[in-house]
Amino acid sequence: MNILVYSGDGTSRASVIHSVNSLRSLVGQYYDVMKIDDKALLTEPWEDSTSLLVIPGGRDLPYVRDLSGPINKRIRNYVHAGGRFFGICAGAYYAADRITFEQGSPLEVQGSRDLKFFPGECQGAVYPGFVYESESGARAVGIELHQEPFAQDQLRFGGMRIYYNGGGYFVDADKCPGTKILAWYKDDPGQIDLEITNKAAMIACQVGQGLAVLTGVHPEYDATRMDPRNPEYGPQPNIVTQLMEKETERRMFLRSVLGLMGLKISSPESGNNGAAALLSGAIPGIPAITPLYLASIQSSYTTELAKTLLGLADPNGQIQEANDTFQLVPSLQHPIPVHLPALAEAEDGEEEPRITKNIVLCSTDPPSTDLTPEFDMVLFFRHLERIRQQALVHQNPFGGDYKFGNSLMYGQVVTSTQTMLDKNFDLCQQLPDGLVCNATIQVSGRGRGRNSWISPPGCLQFSMVLRHPMQATHASAVFVQYLVGLAVVECVCSLPEYSELPLRLKWPNDIYAEVPLEHPSQGQAGLIPKMIKIGGVLVNSNFSGSEFLLVIGCGVNTTNPNPTTSINHIIRRHNKVTGKNLALFSQETLLAQILFKLEEFHKRFLGGDGRGFAQFEEMYYRWWLHSDALVTLTTITPHKRVRIKGITLDYGLLKTVAVDDHGRDIVGEEYQLQPDGNSFDMLKGLISQKA
Repeated sequence: MNILVYSGDGTSRASVIHSVNSLRSLVGQYYDVMKIDDKALLTEPWEDSTSLLVIPGGRDLPYVRDLSGPINKRIRNYVHAGGRFFGICAGAYYAADRITFEQGSPLEVQGSRDLKFFPGECQGAVYPGFVYESESGARAVGIELHQEPFAQDQLRFGGMRIYYNGGGYFVDADKCPGTKILAWYKDDPGQIDLEITNKAAMIACQVGQGLAVLTGVHPEYDATRMDPRNPEYGPQPNIVTQLMEKETERRMFLRSVLGLMGLKISSPESGNNGAAALLSGAIPGIPAITPLYLASIQSSYTTELAKTLLGLADPNGQIQEANDTFQLVPSLQHPIPVHLPALAEAEDGEEEPRITKNIVLCSTDPPSTDLTPEFDMVLFFRHLERIRQQALVHQNPFGGDYKFGNSLMYGQVVTSTQTMLDKNFDLCQQLPDGLVCNATIQVSGRGRGRNSWISPPGCLQFSMVLRHPMQATHASAVFVQYLVGLAVVECVCSLPEYSELPLRLKWPNDIYAEVPLEHPSQGQAGLIPKMIKIGGVLVNSNFSGSEFLLVIGCGVNTTNPNPTTSINHIIRRHNKVTGKNLALFSQETLLAQILFKLEEFHKRFLGGDGRGFAQFEEMYYRWWLHSDALVTLTTITPHKRVRIKGITLDYGLLKTVAVDDHGRDIVGEEYQLQPDGNSFDMLKGLISQKA
């Protein structure tokens, strides 16, 4: 599930960045926190996959201009149907029934607003001195919590201070139906309108089945990411110093607010350890990066690879790459260096923590499970070898000369397996064909487009280096993503007695599972089983000589029932319904099965008498979800109703044919859609151009 932070025109860049970073640090293990603009809010089918929509601070009038009409209607419908909304400062003004801002000044803004989550007026600024796009009017203001909503968390923060810059208060919030006050501004001589007391600073509004939390202060602002040397904050000690003193409390407060909204949150930091983590530059709430252990199915492979890596390293054993720095550790017996994180600018201009990554070269044997408790590398290699031997016994025509999975680089907690390979091209060029990098937890996993793969424990996630010959014109590299998804489903469902498991493929790159109905009566009532995503595929490509250097990324939820469901959960349900006793998968066995099946498919794809993907067409359609499905094509005007017919065998485009008002095919009116240019939400029957 996603948390969307609006980043369109009018938003404060600082508020967007703080919102994304704070949310990722508190809930990033369970939700994909991403930015979204007005175009995507209008055209993308975002509602069903969104747990929280955030409108951050900035300027209200551009929000009115860009979001009024259909977008506001979608936002209201989303919240009314059970969604959650977090409006901060300008986002809170915008979500009120009426706004009065800086009345009588050149900055005055007044008027009604469409969302009306708060059925009253948001009036501000509470403190004087506000200046757009400036910190000169910023303050560290005191707030007083309403104890009842936070009683479970035992929040009793005396003197808590939160960043403020131009926010409003919610007039007569205690008298508005469906509204609960979460916090008040503390009475302060610096406030405007001293005669008005008990100004509500943060409220929760029941909206249909959903909830909107609106705040005039900025609980998302992380003092550790603010620069106290900024002259607009005034001489030191200044507001950043005041905020830093209460940073741990702020994080706990924001945790509690998100918890009130029903979000799943990581465990809180405790006592002085949390404060120490903040001062050291660590990112609270996100697991620390762990070493990468490099081992192979044969020790000689690791020895050769170690020579290659040492040839890339400087005298200190470091490989300085475009995106990452890697420290080579010669063996398991050598001490592992400790590296402090440093902030570096990301592609989108935000700052993100970077830390040197240790690669431990295990040239003799893989590490024991004392070092890698969540993944047994010995078991993985043993199972991979057993599958290969069984294939040779059965005279598999595509057996022998195996590569996929011969070398494995595993880390319990990594940034992103895909990024470490794809964004460090010089290193990737030197890695052997079929090398796999996998992890138990990714703190910034990558998916297609702006998506991230959320990877709590229990989700198998890996990336693999694959060299694909450019001269194989019959076997276009675009089909590799289809082969990976097909390998995931086939490696499970082709096993004896596993063929009835409801795993499916969604075009172009997702793996879905059918969640059975809880009771037969639901089927009699016309309900149909729900399809839930349990995996995805991402393939990045570069040119290297006469071949494509592909980095294949794949994530499959194997054992964790959150945030959707898992393969093992499906097997348990199947066993319960059928009375069978099918064995569950471990991370090690599933990875070995996928790699073996993918290597078999890729060999057949390149060979097979030049038939390319035609060899897999029947198998692919057996598992995919879309045969003869009717969808709406919104990439053209007027929108067109079409029927899905399949994929083209040259470039893997989606084939569709237009239908008339009676659902009959219109001969000759066909449309082909590119997988990289379209978003396909099968549940809504919608195809739309990606933003």
